[in-house]
Amino acid sequence: MSSKGQIVIPVAVRRRLGLKTGQPLALRANTQDEIVLRPADRDADAVDEMLRRLRAAARKLGGDPLRELQERRRRERAREARKHERWSH
Repeated sequence: MSSKGQIVIPVAVRRRLGLKTGQPLALRANTQDEIVLRPADRDADAVDEMLRRLRAAARKLGGDPLRELQERRRRERAREARKHERWSH
């Protein structure tokens, strides 16, 4: 890791995963002291599916408590898109 906290993903790994230069990645630290990097769009798809299921469950209970979570996620995506724009130019 560099002094700026940057890491290098080997070309073989990038090719196998289909990662492109400037592509946003989502980073998570799990409980086994591992760092997990995923393409941000795949991570967003997983979140969207989770929200769809939670929304359906909430409707069964007579409400939609996920509106705030959806709004936060929308703002996060917009912020990530702006960051991606800056890095891709």
